[in-house]
Amino acid sequence: PICLGGRRSVRTRYRPDRWGPRAWLVAGSGAVVAAAMIWAGSLDPEALHPGVVPLTAPELPLWPAAAVLVGLVPALVAPVPPSARGLDAHDRSGKEQA
Repeated sequence: PICLGGRRSVRTRYRPDRWGPRAWLVAGSGAVVAAAMIWAGSLDPEALHPGVVPLTAPELPLWPAAAVLVGLVPALVAPVPPSARGLDAHDRSGKEQA
């Protein structure tokens, strides 16, 4: 009775995805934005912390705003997930997943 349960169980292995150029661009864009905003905060901290009394429109310097736009790079270059390629109902061997 003890050995009956283990024969039918399917074992899988974790296989991490390999990082291609698109994945490196996604990670790099986040690092660039973080570094640029830290640098902007150290050069002109008041520009990133606008006052609220009296309420006025904040003046954001151009280069921190451009650095934030680098954060949009993943929207254009992110790798396509396997589920979007039609592999969500079947694994790579063609068998249906339970």
